Formats: sequence, C-alpha cells, structure tokens
Amino acid sequence: MRVDALSPLPGFCASEKQMKISIIDFDGKLPNLALMKISTFYKKQGAKIYFGNVPKDADKVYCSVLFSWNKDKAAVLKDYYENIEFGGTGWNIKKTLPEEIERCTPDYDLYPLEEIYRRTCGGIGKKSTKLKKAMIIKNMGLGFTSRGCCRKCHFCLVPRKEGKLRQVAEVKDIINPGSGSNVVTLLDNNLTADPYALDKLKEIKDLGLTVDISQGIDIRLINEDLARALSEVRHLRSLHYAWDLPDHEESVINGINLLSRFIKTRRHMCFMLVGFNSSFEEDMYRFRRLVELKVDPYIMVYNKKPDIRLKHFARWVNGRIYKKCSWDEYEPWIKAQQQEQLLFA
Repeated sequence: MRVDALSPLPGFCASEKQMKISIIDFDGKLPNLALMKISTFYKKQGAKIYFGNVPKDADKVYCSVLFSWNKDKAAVLKDYYENIEFGGTGWNIKKTLPEEIERCTPDYDLYPLEEIYRRTCGGIGKKSTKLKKAMIIKNMGLGFTSRGCCRKCHFCLVPRKEGKLRQVAEVKDIINPGSGSNVVTLLDNNLTADPYALDKLKEIKDLGLTVDISQGIDIRLINEDLARALSEVRHLRSLHYAWDLPDHEESVINGINLLSRFIKTRRHMCFMLVGFNSSFEEDMYRFRRLVELKVDPYIMVYNKKPDIRLKHFARWVNGRIYKKCSWDEYEPWIKAQQQEQLLFA
C-alpha cells in the first residue's frame, strides 16, 4: 500500500500562539493521503504546516513510514524530535487516523510540485515529459471508495490492516475540488471484488474522469460485464493485475483472455510475485506464459534480500532486457555466477 494511516492524534488547546505542525513523508512516492488529511485538520485550527522542514520549536511532528525496512532509519528521528509521532504500514499496521481527521478533505497543497517531481520522476526521459507527469500527480484527486479485501493472501498486509471489504466513499468524493483536473487515483485494494464496482465504473465514465486504479484489479474475478465496463473508462496508465502464485494459472489466464476481448493486451501489465513460495523454474514459466499472451510482465521480489538470481531476473524482465537477449545470454547474471564459482573454488 502506498498510503498509510497514522495513529490517533492528541488535540491542541486554542492559544494565542500559532501551532507549528511538521509533516514528514519518509519514504513515499505518491502524495500520502493520511498526511494530507492531517494537514487539513490542523490548518482548520489555524496551525502553520511545515512539510519536511522541521523547526526546532514545532508543537508536533508527524512522520509516515511506508516500508518496514526503513523503520530503524526513521526511528533515529526520535533522537532529534521529542514530540514526533510515527505511523504508516512500515511502522505499525494497526495505527489509524481518528474519525475527525479521517473525514477531512485531503490538503492537495501540501506537496509542492518540485517535491512530487523529485519523488516520482527519476530515471531517463525528457524533462518536459517528467514535468507533465508531476503536474498530473499534483492536480489529481486521490482516495478510497472502499477499504479492505475479500482475499486472505499470506504475503499481503491488507487483511490484517484493514479487514473485510467495506464501502467508505463515492467516486465524486475523491475528485480534487480545487485543481479542475479530471484525473483520479483510486486506491481501493480490490475493485473487482467490490459489489458496487459496475456502479463506480459507470460513475467514472459519466463524470468524464481519467482513472488510475493504483492497486490494480483482481484478474481472477473478471467477468464480461466488468471487462466491458473497464474498457469504457479512460485509464491513466496500463491496467494492471497480478499473478502471484503458480497455482492461480487457470483463473489468471482465463481472466486475461476475457479482459483482452475488450482491452488490448498492449494496455495490460501483470505483476509477478517471486521469492515467496515458488521455484525459479515456476517463475520463468509464468514469465514466458505472459510474454506468449503479449502481456507486459513486471517482477515483484517478495524478500528484501532475495537470492542474487532473483535480483538479476527482476532487472532482466523489468528493464525489458529480455527483448534484446535471452536469460542465458544476460551478462550480469553470467558474471555473477562466475564470481560465485571463484568465491567457493
């Protein structure tokens, strides 16, 4: 999950002195919905908000940690700020926003354009193209219409963090009210499992919105009505889904074949989980099967410190190097094997 809720917040008594609230997005890329709501809450109380820049006399510092492997790095901040409070999936999946903050509209002014550009526009490419991408992110609406998931995947935090799937808002509620943008990023964990999915897709279409279904769709749940409805809305980027486990092959392939009747496979992307409970041979089989279907694969490595082969496999696939050379011809992997042989010779 890219957006994480923080813990309940203590209230501040009104005083003549203006409150100073500092907000730190430690490791996120997209704007953080919870931090944006915290900003709105305190602005309504007349507080001065500092983003990333923490004054020594701040009344409170809020820090969101997205990835668990950054927890120790973020914890060092406690040595500098006594009044810091941490939240986010990487810190504690049980912490949530209090209701009075959860109801707040996100503060879309919290993230400056330059900060969004820095976080999201790395790598090669024209600066003008990257700036356009940053502007889209800056102006887009962001939010959930549902929370939770019907699945109980062992590798996923959502069931433990959010519980069963439930409704929390309507599509119109996540439109950025001040930018005039027709782009919305839908953060729902499993849109295709939502009993109101067809209604929501129709609302997106009727409102003329361009949508990014950021968490992807559950391809195993695709039916003809959903596939048609997905084809009738404008998507900001490729429509993506996952093939997490080898045992899911039949339902995944059936879903891909059905969806491709309505949306061309060149507009698909399939995330492949590796390093969880599959062999490398099973990983390679899934990759080749997706390529046969003309679906763009993207490797997601489960373990932070996987075996070296999976690291090279991810680079070979995600960098689209497989289109230029075979796995057996991939030089970085060949050299890694040679170095390992010398090490244990």
